[in-house]
Amino acid sequence: MSEYRHVYLSPHLDDVALSCGGRIYQLAQAGEPVLVVTVFAGSLHHEGGGVLASDYIARLHQRWEADVDAPTLRRAEDEAAMRLLGADFCHLPFLDCIYRQHPVTGDLIYLSDEDLFAQVHPAEFVLVARLQGELAEFVGTPGRGTIYSPLAAGHHVDHQLTVAAALAFQAAGHRVVFYEDYPYAEAPTALGAARRWVGGERWRQELLPLRAQDLAAKTAAVLRYRSQLSTFFDDDTEVAQRLYAYAMSSDSQAATSRRGPCERVWHLTK
Repeated sequence: MSEYRHVYLSPHLDDVALSCGGRIYQLAQAGEPVLVVTVFAGSLHHEGGGVLASDYIARLHQRWEADVDAPTLRRAEDEAAMRLLGADFCHLPFLDCIYRQHPVTGDLIYLSDEDLFAQVHPAEFVLVARLQGELAEFVGTPGRGTIYSPLAAGHHVDHQLTVAAALAFQAAGHRVVFYEDYPYAEAPTALGAARRWVGGERWRQELLPLRAQDLAAKTAAVLRYRSQLSTFFDDDTEVAQRLYAYAMSSDSQAATSRRGPCERVWHLTK
């Protein structure tokens, strides 16, 4: 990895656009090359040629109005969103947690919403080293750029695994900052819980002011993820309203006198 000074790690095909789309558009407009690497973007057909299935997967696919090849649909949505934001992108082949199987039994591991936001299954701890190995070619050598990781607000298992890989890069000398996972970060206690889980109280906040055109581009990009909108929003109007409201909100460490929308990132301190 050479030309990218900004590498965003997105657990799923929408997380970075929802959380950082305004800043990414801003950087791209300023001529800064940006790469978004979506980690859990693989297709769900397993090596035997069949299709993984469960009642939970079926319900999600129905909500998304997607057929059995939902990841292909979602990758196309992400491509459209990234082109709108002006970012380069890469989709890694790891499966979304709803499709992952126990390495010994072959059983699907995560079978409900409750499973998705609980602890990572012990059988999956080996994934962190694999993620780090796959991501290494994109993040380059320490000191040459910034890695942007989710904070794991909401505690989704795939976000937890992405954070673990990012922390390994930080330990190796890379500059890593953590973004607020939207819309999970809307919950009153989500950010505080995530910060405590990742790094205790060792945090410094950075505000990233957005222009009107940055927020407009972010909203337009989020609207490209048609399959996912019904999970979080009632309609397109609510998308714009809530993105604006969150950009105007203040965390306890934010400057109360600021004006205008922003996104926030967090730095682990010594």
